[in-house]
Amino acid sequence: MARNIKIITTDIKNPWINLALEEHFLSQPTDTACLFLWQNKDTVVIGRNQNPWTECNLNLMEEDNVRLARRITGGGAVFHDRGNLNFSFILSRDLYDVKRQSQVILKALSSLGIEGTMSGRNDMTAKGRKFSGNAYGLRGTNALHHGTLLIDADIDRMYRYLLVSADKKKIPETASVRNRVINLRDINPSLNIEKVKDAVIEAFEDEYGPCTERIHYSEKCGCMWPKDAAFRRIVARNGSWEWCYGETPDHDMTLKNRFSWGGIELFFKLVDGLIVKAEIYSDALCEELIGRLPEVFVGEKLSGCHLSQKLNKSKATLTDLTKDSDYKDLVLDDLAAWIQGML
Repeated sequence: MARNIKIITTDIKNPWINLALEEHFLSQPTDTACLFLWQNKDTVVIGRNQNPWTECNLNLMEEDNVRLARRITGGGAVFHDRGNLNFSFILSRDLYDVKRQSQVILKALSSLGIEGTMSGRNDMTAKGRKFSGNAYGLRGTNALHHGTLLIDADIDRMYRYLLVSADKKKIPETASVRNRVINLRDINPSLNIEKVKDAVIEAFEDEYGPCTERIHYSEKCGCMWPKDAAFRRIVARNGSWEWCYGETPDHDMTLKNRFSWGGIELFFKLVDGLIVKAEIYSDALCEELIGRLPEVFVGEKLSGCHLSQKLNKSKATLTDLTKDSDYKDLVLDDLAAWIQGML
């Protein structure tokens, strides 16, 4: 049982600040069960290892003054507007339980007359359609589970800015992407952001205990934000070109595929048949594992058999990157078999 039950809200709509607040609290030593509720104004948020040029329409975003932000967790790109509510559970690893956290959201919606369910590894659905995408991350002794809630989002704008890859379009269940998502107001027209927020807070306290600390960050009171230099550095990084876009991949060979756990793009720079640089983009949820893969490839021969063996051997050194070792093994096994067949 956590000794401190913290609820954080904000009226700030800047994604670079909100994501910095989330990361700030995730990095603090704590025995706290923390709920953070926040919204962004007109933003595309991409996963930690995604390529913005292949995930979203950057030209349209610039024309329409839509921000790009990159989060620290894996998963796919999402569009945030004022009809979307974001939730973040930040807990110590011993308290962290995806099913338990998800039940807080589902219980809140049930109290509002909406019966939702978990679907697959990271979605929540109602009436067979997705209203929430979730992602997860670990940082020190703490863990993060965050996600979206489509309440009254502009679905047409969502698909104006998000690109669906050709590989995804080939998958039957993603053929009609607009029919796969649903706003919660389509089920209960009386809903608004505040009603859902109140229901989530009540369900959170029912599950973890009465709130012992409540914090609200206001756009009008920037002086109340965390004052330490580390927080300011995160905000600056979040808004930087280097973090959001990074460098255009400089490569001699590209490999691309989609698996049950997500899509992946491998960019290899070669010198005399050796991989001297590797860049990897993916919407897989295991962002730390994907982030470590370049070191597996760099310095190795461009040989399918050799790289496959190296991936299999790497399992022993990458076991600490995720609590879900079966998922990690699935990703590495799929990559090893695919690369061996491609090269």
